[in-house]
Amino acid sequence: MGDLILNYRACGAECREDWLRMLAHDNGLPLKAVQQLAEELGERDFGELVRLCDCGGSLAS
Repeated sequence: MGDLILNYRACGAECREDWLRMLAHDNGLPLKAVQQLAEELGERDFGELVRLCDCGGSLAS
């Protein structure tokens, strides 16, 4: 879990929820949509979550 916290802090967030909030805001997406994507992807792939958000938040992208 410590590595995840370091990843969030490296992005300027204090925790997962802060990071998701920032990701949603930066991409103009609703926080709830980003939270749902994060839940579906789990903690395994930060890059994929960022890519999906950059593409508008669709898993079909």
